Amino acid sequence: MSTRTDPSDEAPRVAAAPVTSPGLPHAGHPSRAVPVNEAVRLGPEILIWRRAFPGALDQAAEARRFTRFLLGSTAFADDAELVVGELAGNAVRHTRSGTPEGQFTVEITLTSPGHEPLATSAAAASVLITVYDLGGAGIPRFGDGDGVDVPCAEGGRGLAIVTALAERAGFQGAPATGHRVWAYLARRQ
Repeated sequence: MSTRTDPSDEAPRVAAAPVTSPGLPHAGHPSRAVPVNEAVRLGPEILIWRRAFPGALDQAAEARRFTRFLLGSTAFADDAELVVGELAGNAVRHTRSGTPEGQFTVEITLTSPGHEPLATSAAAASVLITVYDLGGAGIPRFGDGDGVDVPCAEGGRGLAIVTALAERAGFQGAPATGHRVWAYLARRQ
């Protein structure tokens, strides 16, 4: 059965088959294809990529490489890569996403300036980075203002870094159902 779409139809357009992109070579690893679970265009000014990763700590590095591949030509590449690494690492360390059967999903949304068509990734005015996890014992803490600062602590600064880089950041969800943790980066003028 074939499906036809009307060019004026406003419904999201989803890639019919998994999209693959050339992998990025990295130290000691050959180049390989990077699967994109879904590429969605919600109109000429918005583009969304989504990919699920196994819930293992080394997959945070894979999520960073995926982000670098998608955003390498943009002004957001460095900050977005760091944000994805922090959010993916937290998903694996602090939620059920890090269990043997767990997973987390990275979603990257590019938007154009105004409502102009997004001709290339480099033309994007903003990017929304979202990591979905499977929930767990706690909730993400973006600086709850408890005044406790442990200068020698080895962890606990990831979300502070994310909020320092992002225009806005936050989360939705609950430990029982999972979280959507996001950071919005806008092009600096």
